[in-house]
Amino acid sequence: MTTQPRLPRRAARASRPRWSRHLRYDPIPALLSSDEPSLSYLARRDLLGEDPGPAANLWSLPAVERLLRKQRPDGGWSYPGGGIPKHRATEDYDQIETYRNLGILIEKYAGTRRLPAVSSAAEFLFSRQTHDGDFRGIYGRQYTPNY
Repeated sequence: MTTQPRLPRRAARASRPRWSRHLRYDPIPALLSSDEPSLSYLARRDLLGEDPGPAANLWSLPAVERLLRKQRPDGGWSYPGGGIPKHRATEDYDQIETYRNLGILIEKYAGTRRLPAVSSAAEFLFSRQTHDGDFRGIYGRQYTPNY
C-alpha cells in the first residue's frame, strides 16, 4: 500500500482558497464529500469558484420535488400549522410559509427565475406588496423590514 506524500503545512495552506488559510482545518474536503448534492454543488460554486454545471440538476432532487408538490397554483405555500383561526384572520401565515420555502429553493437548491416555482412564488409575494412598496401581513398590518 502506497500513501501520498504529505505536503508541508505551509504548502498545504498555500493551496487552499485565500479565505480559508487562517482556519486550522480545511472544511472543503468534508463539504465536497457530503451526501447532500446541494452542499457539494454550492461549495464548488461559492467557495472554490468552480462551475459545477447547471443548477437545474439540483431541482430534480427528491427533497425539491416534495417541496414543489406542496406549492399551490397561485404560487404560494399553505402554512402547515393548525394555528388559532382568529389569528389567521389578521396574519398571513401563508405569506411567511411562501417566503420560507422560496428561501429554501434559492439558498439551498440554487433556485433561479428559470425554476418556475421561484417565479410563481415571487409573484405570490409581490401580490402582497402595498402601494407604498413594503410587504405587510406576516405580523398583521405592522411594517417590518426583515423580509
